[in-house]
Amino acid sequence: MSPDQKGGAMFREAVGGSGEGPGAGATADRPGALSRRLLTWADPLPGLIRRHRLFSIALGLAVLPRAITMLGYQPAVLFKLDTFDYLWGATHLAPDPVNPSGYSLFLRLLLPSHSLALVAGLQHLMGLGLGVMVYAVLRRWRVREWVAVLAALPVLFGAAELLLEQLIMADFLALMLMMAGLAVLLLRGQPSPWRSATAGLLMGASVIVRPTTLPVIALMALYLLVRRAGWRQVCAVLGAGALPVLGYMAWFASATGAFNLTNSNGLFLWSRTMSFANCAVIKPPADLRALCPTGQPRFLDQADPAKRPEPKFYLWDHSSWLWQGKPQTVGLVPDTAAFTTASNARAERFAVMAITAQPLAYARVVASEVIQPFVTNAVFDFPIRQPHSSSLTPPDNLTYALAAVRDYQGSTEGIGKDLSHHLGTRLVEPYAGMIRMYQRLISVPGAIFGLLLAAGFVGVLLPGRRNWPAALLWVSAVVAVVFPVAEHEYTYRYVIPAIPLVCMTVALCFGVPQRKPAVSAGILSASLPDGEHTGAGAADGEPRVAGIAPAEDASRADPVS
Repeated sequence: MSPDQKGGAMFREAVGGSGEGPGAGATADRPGALSRRLLTWADPLPGLIRRHRLFSIALGLAVLPRAITMLGYQPAVLFKLDTFDYLWGATHLAPDPVNPSGYSLFLRLLLPSHSLALVAGLQHLMGLGLGVMVYAVLRRWRVREWVAVLAALPVLFGAAELLLEQLIMADFLALMLMMAGLAVLLLRGQPSPWRSATAGLLMGASVIVRPTTLPVIALMALYLLVRRAGWRQVCAVLGAGALPVLGYMAWFASATGAFNLTNSNGLFLWSRTMSFANCAVIKPPADLRALCPTGQPRFLDQADPAKRPEPKFYLWDHSSWLWQGKPQTVGLVPDTAAFTTASNARAERFAVMAITAQPLAYARVVASEVIQPFVTNAVFDFPIRQPHSSSLTPPDNLTYALAAVRDYQGSTEGIGKDLSHHLGTRLVEPYAGMIRMYQRLISVPGAIFGLLLAAGFVGVLLPGRRNWPAALLWVSAVVAVVFPVAEHEYTYRYVIPAIPLVCMTVALCFGVPQRKPAVSAGILSASLPDGEHTGAGAADGEPRVAGIAPAEDASRADPVS
């Protein structure tokens, strides 16, 4: 074996075997297999880099904008009151009534460092790992190297991705766990029950960070069904996916009495219905009439939904029905008193009635916001001016923010003056200026994003392809775009997780080399993902192929060549 081949042994093992023949996956049963496997850990890294030279260059270059980001926005970027909720939850461990506390549990693990810069740095390292996942999955499915690298570029270099990693917010961790779950499921063709359980567990963990990933657990189970993976795998992914969710709900119930992830899902959905609800059509009972749009101070024109305020204004306006008789703060924590079990259930009742009575109106407002990231160049930018704590009003909010930072970091030194009502951070020049210029140049335009989504849809439906992995990724991307809008409102930050999924879909559909005419049947299993072998055991009804091209072409059929 040449040094380059030895250098690629670890990577080939990680993405599904060495590709050296039908028996390659059975090496663990041969004498001496364990010692040979252990020796792969001593293989030289330079060989692995040379084998995947193009991706290695991209991965190395992607370190630079991340380093500049960390130098320019210190110690991290803090987002509205959400960041301080997560920091507070990490130091005063209790389930949050508004957002699940999965990210607070992650911050709790890093609490001994008392460093927000360490949190941001770890998220940037995970961002590089995300790029590796995209590349590894695509190469495992025989996507051409340059196409796989191209699909990973938005993750490695996108300015919005860099900001997501620099934020002390739950979004990036949820994306990372979701992608890890999908990667574990897709790195080999037919997963074992244990690998299915691992994929489900990762996806379930992402749900307690951001619940919008919950439908993907069901999609993973459906994927296993159509791939005829077996009922043990289906049950494993569903059971393991439910485990962290049910565990968190039990914790939430012990603290609040409600077996739920939050006390906000009904209230968020109620705020969504304020975009279209007409109580003359809904005819709510007397105990729900106070929830009608005309009863809210933000209501402007019931007949014209386009003139109504955004849903968030109904939700956070302290003169709305849900805040009446409620204090602004609970202890030091603002904007949580209204999120009670009773208010949440009441809001959910109204929302279900509104959607049932006006399904077309609901569909229209959701559709009008779902298309926004495709028809506009959405804005999710690094701050361009130095924020100051004087803009974080009212005073109770500033007191709470300072307390949350102090409890997590041990002090507010270096950040206490740099908070604001939107983004808080300390800008350090010239690095911050470099990133601001970078974000004007490196982005995914809305039109390109829309074309990629359309191309993925066409690719999944092309006759004869049966591209189930691509279908799983494409539908997961649609869930990432639609679900937050259907539940509350459109924000581009929620769309970012869909970008790598769409890029992977297009790469899987159009970046796979054509199989050569059959010559011999002996090395087919070296070219196909597990579970896609020929003969009676061929998976999910795909066209059966007797073999591949002559032996000299086998290296190009290797998923990681």
